[in-house]
Amino acid sequence: MNSRYRVAGAVAAAVLTATALGGCGKSQSSWIADKYTKTGYNTYRSPKAPQTVASEINRKFKPIDRVDDIATMGANGGIFMRYPKLVVGVLPNGVGSRITVDDPRGGYSRHYSHVSGFWSSPGSNGWTSRGAASFRGGGPGSGK
Repeated sequence: MNSRYRVAGAVAAAVLTATALGGCGKSQSSWIADKYTKTGYNTYRSPKAPQTVASEINRKFKPIDRVDDIATMGANGGIFMRYPKLVVGVLPNGVGSRITVDDPRGGYSRHYSHVSGFWSSPGSNGWTSRGAASFRGGGPGSGK
C-alpha cells in the first residue's frame, strides 16, 4: 500500500511539472499565434485594448526594450516591443488591437516612424540581449 501512494505521488508530481512547464520553450511568435486570432501573415487580432495585450505579452516574454506612443499619438500610435530576433507591435484597431510580429529588419522598417528615435537599426542577425546591433560589419582594416 505504501508503494501505491509513492507511485500516485510521483504521477501527480509529473503532471504538475508538465503543466507548469507547458508554456516554456515556446517562441514569442508561436505563443502569440496560439493566444490571438490570426487575420493575415504574422498579423493577429485581440478584442482587448493595446495596453492589456502588450502587458500580457510582456509578462510572458520580457523585451529588450519597449516604445509606447499611444499617449502622444492616440489611435495612430502603438506599443512596440523589441526582442533579439523579433519585433512585436500592438496597435489600436477599433475597440481591440492589431498585433504584428516581424523579424528585426521588417519590424524596424514597418514601425520606423515610431521606433527610429529610440532603437538603433538591427544588425544582420537582429539585436543582442542589450539591444545593440548583433553584427557591426567588417570591411577594410577591420580587426586592427
